[in-house]
Amino acid sequence: MKIKIITDRKPWADGKKWHMGEEADISDSDAKILINAGFAEAIGGSEPKRARNSKGQLKKDDPSTPNINEAWEGGKAPKKKKAKK
Repeated sequence: MKIKIITDRKPWADGKKWHMGEEADISDSDAKILINAGFAEAIGGSEPKRARNSKGQLKKDDPSTPNINEAWEGGKAPKKKKAKK
């Protein structure tokens, strides 16, 4: 997960001391700890979010545009997870 350090307290993550303003690509567990503690904020690559209309209802995909998925913000649906056997 990509994060940006927003504090001058120099937190440790993935065996390195990070400084304010640095961007890091670290493990998800370390990133969540730093974000919850208020040391960092997530950058880009956030989880996909469903698109909604002005009434708050979910939008559907328009089949006439095969390259864009209007049902998801950003135009791309999340990858489907494989079913466990």
